[in-house]
Amino acid sequence: MKSRFLSYILIFALSFLAGCGGIKMLSDDENDFYSEPFLSQIEVIKADYKRGESEKALASLQAMKEDTLNAQEKALRRNLIGVVYFGKSNFEQAIFNFNQALESSTDDQSLTAQIYLNLGSSYYKLGMKEKAYSVIKKAPYKSLSSTEMVKFHKLRYRLAAENNQEKDALTSLIYTLSLKEKISELRIEPLYEVLVTKFRALDQAEKYKLLEEFEESSPFVVGYLSYLEAEKVYYRGDKDEAKDLIKWVDTNFSRHAEIELLLKNFSYRVENYTRLDSTAIGVILPLTGKRSKFAKRALLGIDAALRELQKSNPELANIKIIVKDSLGSGVVGAHEVKELVEKHFVSVIIGGLDPLEATKEYGVAKERGVFFVSLSEIYMDKENKDHLLVEIPGSIESQVNQIFNSNIVKKFGDKGAIIFPESRMGRAYANEFWRRANLMNMPIAGVFSFDGSKKNFREPVKNLLGLKFPRTRLEEYDILNEIHSLERSNIRRIQTLKPQRDFDWVFVPALPLDAIQIIPSFTYYDAFNVPFIGAPNWRSNLLSQESYKYKNIHFIGDSVKKVAEDLSKNFQSSYGKKIGLVELRSLDSMKVAINVLQGASYTSRDELNMAIRSLSKINGQTGSWELTDGVWIKNMESLHFRNGKIDKLELESKTITDVQAI
Repeated sequence: MKSRFLSYILIFALSFLAGCGGIKMLSDDENDFYSEPFLSQIEVIKADYKRGESEKALASLQAMKEDTLNAQEKALRRNLIGVVYFGKSNFEQAIFNFNQALESSTDDQSLTAQIYLNLGSSYYKLGMKEKAYSVIKKAPYKSLSSTEMVKFHKLRYRLAAENNQEKDALTSLIYTLSLKEKISELRIEPLYEVLVTKFRALDQAEKYKLLEEFEESSPFVVGYLSYLEAEKVYYRGDKDEAKDLIKWVDTNFSRHAEIELLLKNFSYRVENYTRLDSTAIGVILPLTGKRSKFAKRALLGIDAALRELQKSNPELANIKIIVKDSLGSGVVGAHEVKELVEKHFVSVIIGGLDPLEATKEYGVAKERGVFFVSLSEIYMDKENKDHLLVEIPGSIESQVNQIFNSNIVKKFGDKGAIIFPESRMGRAYANEFWRRANLMNMPIAGVFSFDGSKKNFREPVKNLLGLKFPRTRLEEYDILNEIHSLERSNIRRIQTLKPQRDFDWVFVPALPLDAIQIIPSFTYYDAFNVPFIGAPNWRSNLLSQESYKYKNIHFIGDSVKKVAEDLSKNFQSSYGKKIGLVELRSLDSMKVAINVLQGASYTSRDELNMAIRSLSKINGQTGSWELTDGVWIKNMESLHFRNGKIDKLELESKTITDVQAI
């Protein structure tokens, strides 16, 4: 954290020096603070400094005669001298000059704010955190431009946090994110996660007071925080308070298109989709088309779950299962969601056997406030999901959460890279990987994509290994090429340069067919024993067969062998076939749905939503889900291939348990 903080200081100091020549008064009816001759001198000094001639720049500043300058010019000169000393790590001299600058900078509030920032930064460099914070607090930061204000508050947040000033830290976090105009922009910013955590820790009165501070400027981040709070208050049961907050958000933040849409969907949902039949469960599957055989297997799993549950819970005999055919189309599936909600008033929808269908179906379910249990992952960013979604195989967020588990990091190292397909799936994985790494302040060694349609898998590998542009390693290349030319060998050399391995492991969220072509590319370029981590779809016979050739093939999944064994006998006798992964996932989806519905007779969708939001955990057949930051995160397993079988990855001397592929 400290190194990142210090880099912010240097960036600010240099950017200030580069742009200080045209500082104007805040009001248009006053003359400029600075004379043309003075500004001309400053431009020359700027040019010297940018060329790295800091001594020459300093000499020019010191040669200026102060008695020929006006008050603001004196302040600017002193500030620039301080910046040069700051760049030379002579912080005592920098502090002296910044203090001198403050004596005459009063009229130019923008310059004054920047001087206070530089002064506080200098104290911080000397380890005087309390002094640095007290100085920063005096800065009239509202006179800064919007971009300068963001730089200022990044520093102010760090100082406030290190001095345990939570209120100031929270305010500065909001200013830091104030230029973000979309949910997707907020999502990839690690400080947003910090902001949400700190905001939720406030009591209700403190939250409203903080939000009202930004009523006039109305930045997007405050509007979004306010909307999320309104949703939370509504589902808590305080509907009148929630409506007041929604009205306030609409009045102050509806100029933001995304917030306007959120408000519209929320109001529409509240007004039109409250009616609920707690005995009705909707199921949407591709019963027609190339995936119909998997849909029929899924129906067997749903039927098996219901039969088993009804044996011990006779009251479930009145459960109605309403099955709809998506025809293998996400558009049709989304339409069927609408039908199930508006005509059948279903309490839960189970669907999404295919990820692309699942994503479209969930989008419509979310608009209508319907609890959706997906048989596959949803290819959406985390911020577009909510508590009314459970992804049975484990969401992308759940998988990446397990990858960054402290035990995994301890085993493989903290420097990961990702190679992902250029597709909606790949981008969803890459976005979450990037977000999570930034949140944990962990280094990312590389983020590279490949075009699966062209089957060109070697390019991202060459990029990651530093072999794509050999010109940057020309000297090394020439030396090695000469050495290799003298070798007496019949072995064909693939490349002259050795790979640069500045990563500990590689995450490859690709299909098994693509993975078995990416993994050998590393050994092709002499990068051996690289640990690879894949997604749950690596649980396949194809990768199992190939795993004999390579070590260190791991993936995130869940341990299903014991569950399958426990259910296999009854399933075989009932349906005349072994239970497979499709049947197991669909069986689990029905159990999750029943577990959520059981024990209460909900008369409205609001009641069910509030009940789900109040849960901290949902138990299923293949695992459990915990509500974390408003989304359900499945507890996943770290697995690997060993001798063609799937084992639990040994972490901290735990016993390895065999888990057969299904």
